This record gives sequence, structure tokens and C-alpha cells, in this order.
Amino acid sequence: MEIAGTVENGVVVLDGSVSLPEGSNVVVTYRTTPVIRVAKNQKRVEFPLFPSSEPGTLDLTNERIAEILDDEEIEAMRRTWNEPS
Repeated sequence: MEIAGTVENGVVVLDGSVSLPEGSNVVVTYRTTPVIRVAKNQKRVEFPLFPSSEPGTLDLTNERIAEILDDEEIEAMRRTWNEPS
């Protein structure tokens, strides 16, 4: 059986919900090249992710992205509050 995993803080963490019985004997093989996984259902990404009449003109720093997401969340809350009960 081959189970993928990663090392986190010096401990091997198995991928997914795999668990082995306590005391199991295992062999760990170190791969120098990463395993590349491709999604089964691929879809195209539409650019720009933030609509703009002039692509490439938005200054998207982490702070600006946080502001945009906060604004969208606030607007969604306002719509929810204004819906008739």
C-alpha cells in the first residue's frame, strides 16, 4: 500500500482521512521531485478576477483585496437585512 503525505514540524502527516493502526511498521521514501496532481474536472479561469474596464490597472495588494472582499460582504449583509420577512 502506498499512502502520500507530507512532513509538518518533523512529523509525517498522511493525506486524506487515512489512519494506520498504532504501532504499525512503515517505510518512508523521500521524493526529491513533487508529485503533481491534476484535477479530474478542470475548468477555465476567467480573467480578470476583479472586473475592470481597463485590465491591469487595479493595484491589488493584500490590503486592497481585503477591502474589496469586506465591501462585498457588507453589501451582501445589507441585501439580507433589507429582504422582507
